[in-house]
Amino acid sequence: MDLGEDKASKEKGVPNFWLTAMKNNSLLAQEITKADEEALKYLIDIKSSRLVCCPEFKLEFFFGPNPYFKNYVLAKKFIMIDEVKLIFDEAIGSKIKWYPEKCLTRECSTRKPKKSFFNFFKSLEFPFYDESIDVKLLHQLEHDYEIGVTIKKEIVCHAISWFCGDATCGRRTKRKIEYDNPAAGNLVQKIESLRKIEIELNKLEAEFLEKRRKVEANYVKLCQPLDTKRYDIVNGVNEVKGAPNDGAMVQSEDKATKEKGVPDFWFIAMESHHELRQNIVRHDQGALKYLTDIKWCRINDSEGFKLEFTFGPNPYFKNSVLEKTYRMIDETYIVLEEAIGTVIDWYPGQCLIEKAERSFFNFFKPPEAEKLRYQLRCDYDIGVAFRDELICHAVGWYTEDIIWKRMANLKFLG
Repeated sequence: MDLGEDKASKEKGVPNFWLTAMKNNSLLAQEITKADEEALKYLIDIKSSRLVCCPEFKLEFFFGPNPYFKNYVLAKKFIMIDEVKLIFDEAIGSKIKWYPEKCLTRECSTRKPKKSFFNFFKSLEFPFYDESIDVKLLHQLEHDYEIGVTIKKEIVCHAISWFCGDATCGRRTKRKIEYDNPAAGNLVQKIESLRKIEIELNKLEAEFLEKRRKVEANYVKLCQPLDTKRYDIVNGVNEVKGAPNDGAMVQSEDKATKEKGVPDFWFIAMESHHELRQNIVRHDQGALKYLTDIKWCRINDSEGFKLEFTFGPNPYFKNSVLEKTYRMIDETYIVLEEAIGTVIDWYPGQCLIEKAERSFFNFFKPPEAEKLRYQLRCDYDIGVAFRDELICHAVGWYTEDIIWKRMANLKFLG
């Protein structure tokens, strides 16, 4: 008993606190190798900060003296053109000053890259407007951003819950701390103190989320009459009279009187969006030209949202509305429960998802079991692109003004 009490009194702090918290997160656990664990035992703090006047954030990892590298702080900064819409500029990481033969990101003999959590600190640059950009680079940047957001929103904010295994939704065994073990007595007191701090942090977060929900609900309400006006103009319900003639869009009077609304409005807007057009193939185009409106709404009393695609009468399918619903366990941390799409009632011989492996209309199919996690996340990213970008700024995507403005912003920042 005396030996246990002596050990408890000598051990300062909570050993391997951040390493344990990170390993209990399923995404981060996949990034951490056995070799990384020894270095991460020297991690003493992680901080997140938002940089002034820019849509970006920075993570700082503080290390004690260790035999692997000279740095006391490793940082990763994500610079965004638009954080809400996930438009990246670059991700800047610290250059790690490894001690001889201690580099964890390369093989010591061949210098070939190897898997390591410390690859997260590599700098990446992605000009979104460059069509020739390496797809692997984009995927790596998105992957790094997902890791960064996980650390920022989950590990930093709820570290004690991840340390104890409370935040793992039953996927891992909770960390057991024996209350009747004298050696653990001091540790138990520390954990309880940390729990109280986290409870206060959780209260502040809950207040923030409630205020944000109210602001968003009011915003959606204010947008509804404007959405209706846009629908009426796009579909020729109300014709715009007395529009200024600048000579750039002159049409014959005869053609103008016959053509109602704005032809192919939503199809052209989707084609202009860098992420959405990747899911549209040639044989989708005919059907998408019958798309008359896209709307989104919150699901009552639950996390998540629903997209509604309204179509005019067409020779492809009988449905007038196709829906995609995202139900979330936790929308703040993007914990997706399921994505439910409308079953499309195709006319005979017109099923576009049978004609070719790729089709935009696969978006309404349930994800395949073996690809569930990846496909759910891809589906969600497309849904958010519709909700936060295309629906709100459809005219900008139709005219491509948004693309030119973002390119101008990049030149200004660069």
